[in-house]
Amino acid sequence: MSEQTPALNRCLNCDGPLSGPFCSSCGQRVVPVNPTVTELTGDAWQELSGYDGRILATVRGLLRPGFLTKEYVGGRRAHYLPPLRVYLTVSVLYFLIAASAPDIGSRRRATLNASGIQIGVAGSRSAEMLTAEDRDQMLARLDDAPSLLRPMLRSILEDPAGFRSRLLTTMPRVLFGMLPMFAAIVAVFYRGRHFPLSLVFAAHLHAFAFVALGLAELVKFTQWVPAAVVASALLWIVLVAYVLLAFRRVYGGSWVAIVSKGVVIGFVYLLASIPAFMLMLAWAAM
Repeated sequence: MSEQTPALNRCLNCDGPLSGPFCSSCGQRVVPVNPTVTELTGDAWQELSGYDGRILATVRGLLRPGFLTKEYVGGRRAHYLPPLRVYLTVSVLYFLIAASAPDIGSRRRATLNASGIQIGVAGSRSAEMLTAEDRDQMLARLDDAPSLLRPMLRSILEDPAGFRSRLLTTMPRVLFGMLPMFAAIVAVFYRGRHFPLSLVFAAHLHAFAFVALGLAELVKFTQWVPAAVVASALLWIVLVAYVLLAFRRVYGGSWVAIVSKGVVIGFVYLLASIPAFMLMLAWAAM
């Protein structure tokens, strides 16, 4: 409030009585009719920094295993972004980074051998490295590949960029649809807790996984293979430790119970994910 503007006692938006910096009726912040440059700058900073610093508070909380989930179910939500928004924001950032990260490492290249087709882990990017002659030879050998994989391999070889684009478009939707699946599996092993707790926990857990994966993808921009390998190894160590600590903070229990349940939950989740990923690859191959 500028010194030239008299103090307001009625909200300019809904005409409700004012008793603080925000209107208790509509929630609008108390602002003068003619704001100053300082006030406009403050408004811009609040928007860019994430709703009065909620983005920074959410990032700090996300780095602490299980902290955001405990805060949310404890009713302390005003200082943090909602779980769904956290998940969606972080996942979008991850896929943007993954889509632009360079492909490094000799083992990621597509190769042709006597036994048939062999494509490295980069998939469509590997196919882009092939010459036209190699691509024709691999297409001729498609009959040697398993019948279920032929449509996907043909799509990768004939249109590698299109396959990768469709895959990156479909994957976020599939992973988002798998959140309730993971929450349901967790709820089975922790029956004394409500299912919504598992949903919030799943959103925060997957959000951190995207953060860790995104950092590993960023390392690839160095074009240094040893750094990428070390980052990948550290990624899994950090993820395992984070998951176990998050389970311990949110659900409690002994470490023996936490580790044993965590292993079984991870295995069941992996098995349940296979059909979803097969459908995702089939859709990308269309």
